[in-house]
Amino acid sequence: IDLKKPEGKQIIKELTKVSDVVLENFRPGTTRKLGLSYDVLSKINPRVIYAAVSGFGHSGPYSERPAYDMIAQALGGIMSITGQPGGEPTRVGSSIGDIIAGMFGAIGIISAVYERVFTGKGQMVDVAMLDGQVAVLENAIARYAINGEVPGPIGSRHPSITPFGGFKTKDSWIIIACGNQAIWERFCKVVGREDLLEVEEFETNEKRTKNYEKIKPILGEIIIQKTTEEWLKIFESNSVPSSAINTVDKLFNDPQVKARKMIIQAEQPGMGKIYVAGNPIKLSTLTEEVVTDPAPKIGEHTDEILQSFLNYDDAKINELKKQRVIF
Repeated sequence: IDLKKPEGKQIIKELTKVSDVVLENFRPGTTRKLGLSYDVLSKINPRVIYAAVSGFGHSGPYSERPAYDMIAQALGGIMSITGQPGGEPTRVGSSIGDIIAGMFGAIGIISAVYERVFTGKGQMVDVAMLDGQVAVLENAIARYAINGEVPGPIGSRHPSITPFGGFKTKDSWIIIACGNQAIWERFCKVVGREDLLEVEEFETNEKRTKNYEKIKPILGEIIIQKTTEEWLKIFESNSVPSSAINTVDKLFNDPQVKARKMIIQAEQPGMGKIYVAGNPIKLSTLTEEVVTDPAPKIGEHTDEILQSFLNYDDAKINELKKQRVIF
């Protein structure tokens, strides 16, 4: 729909009358200039949920700036705590700026729809990519607020739990997570270094974390003596949380990933069968994995929507196409 044309704006307004949710991700100010802001659409349908997902939200001095995933990761602080110490700025490997904003947007919409059950009224849901990144900084905010420490990148290790991170093995790498004192004690026993339990500098998690540079080489010398697979068998049989670092190709044959149907096949016109991630939300009433329809082409369902929801006939739709109002 060409939103700059009066006929296009009218279509949006008519759709708003019969819609539960209007979702847009324009830069703030755009829909206001188009005459399609929440203030306008909520008068047409007071029950409508108007969700706006943008880079910086609809308030504040940065609100009308353009943004991409990496901009949100950088400004939101995530990049400052990602990567190796002393290394160049590193983005998270997936587009979490986009993904998290989408997740919070969905949660916001569901919350607004639920509130409407009681109030009978819609509302605006304003979600910013920047806000999403700040929200997932986890303990980095608390660490700075409490002791003035500015968190930085620390690789795979945990800022307040030790040992908790990646260690080089004889043939690759392994992740070991001693999340509490009992696990640490089991770890020391199964690697044959119970003597470490008697070292005062390592007797508590707080001390181990404080003396990380001392304990790191000791643990490194232990772990490099066996292969990743050998260590995994030892740790699994002794309830020490650990994992290999899977590359994407290995996910295809990982028994747990397969059991959870997290990589599935879908049919995409022009491409045939492709592999996509499965649904991570498993519902007890949905016993079989549902393969969704392929991603639609731009405008693929325009005719169907206008016919089904607005009762437009073929003549009207063809005229709108001729005028380039719809595509």
